[in-house]
Amino acid sequence: MTILLTGADGYMGWPTAMKLALRFPDELIVGVDNGFRRLWVHEVGSWSAIPIKSMDERLEAFKEVFGQDNIIYRHLDLRDYDIVKALVEEYKPRAIVHLAAQPSAPYSMLSPKHAIFTQENNVKITLNLIHAIREVDPSIHLIETTTMGVYGTPNVDIPEGFFEVEFRGRKDTLPFPPQAGSWYHWSKVHDAGNLMFAARAYKLPVTDLRLGVVYGTNTEETKKDPRLATRFDFDFWFGTLYNRFCAQAVAGYPLTIYGKGGQTRGYISLEDTAQTLVLAVEKPAEPGEFRVINMFVETVSVRQMAEKVKEAGSKVGLDVEVMTVPPPRPEALEHYYKPDLRKIFDVLGLKPKYTVDKALPEDLEVLMGVKERILAKKDKFLPKELREKRG
Repeated sequence: MTILLTGADGYMGWPTAMKLALRFPDELIVGVDNGFRRLWVHEVGSWSAIPIKSMDERLEAFKEVFGQDNIIYRHLDLRDYDIVKALVEEYKPRAIVHLAAQPSAPYSMLSPKHAIFTQENNVKITLNLIHAIREVDPSIHLIETTTMGVYGTPNVDIPEGFFEVEFRGRKDTLPFPPQAGSWYHWSKVHDAGNLMFAARAYKLPVTDLRLGVVYGTNTEETKKDPRLATRFDFDFWFGTLYNRFCAQAVAGYPLTIYGKGGQTRGYISLEDTAQTLVLAVEKPAEPGEFRVINMFVETVSVRQMAEKVKEAGSKVGLDVEVMTVPPPRPEALEHYYKPDLRKIFDVLGLKPKYTVDKALPEDLEVLMGVKERILAKKDKFLPKELREKRG
């Protein structure tokens, strides 16, 4: 038996590969990537705060540490349909965990070129996987992390994918309207629509995990050996809010709150993210089912996150300051935000190991050990135009 994992070299991908391999020791985990994440971060002039090894070195370390040899790596470009189909034909996986994407909203907004690349890259890969599954084996379970960002921040409660509507005397259950806030998020709106159609038209089993903001430096597996570390981005373009705030705190750089700081999102630790993906493999969707699951553990506003990092920083000897900067993209500075959160617990059975408060002391300690790498790129916390507005 085989499980195919795309985006295997990424922040979430590598820890997930290890967790899958350990959970299914008799199955082959085929990790696929083209290395673009490393190139994108290099393009914006930054790097991973935590040094990361090549995939060959990681695989050798995994074998030494855990005594298993059931992860292999294929360096492939999944934008080519013939490559994708040949890959699925060769390994005939029972599940595909699809994490390969350009994941940054700010990067997608840099220019027309970046917007077009993000849409083409993300949508094309998902479509290639859909059609390869259809042609090779429609029973393959396709699991993709889209994003909670497809919903936007409507002034009503957010369901898990679908909601009941009554209009002009008639009722129906419809997909919740998307209100994405970047070209990246709109690429995931398109992915979600294509996945929904594929489940209906081709009877594919599909799980759409609407992922919140992922944070943290480690999983249980990456802690075992420095060679098993996953990347940790902290720049404006690829560093998620929690990760960037932690790096700013360590560097002695004020935490940057956008406007009033009322923007609220769902958060989930890297450890719980990888565990959720394993659970999705263990508990597959039914043929023809488009299963949408909101994937986060708690909601935190930007202002609350700054306060939490400041408090945790004081406990480890950091004097953390806070400053206000203009928001990086058009969005409400304060808004209602109440997404449903049930299926990740009731359907998949996740038992979270972390909250933001629990994770912060550990993550700050880890980053204090790589302070010099963060300081070397501290000019990447904000883009030039925001640094100039800050004065």
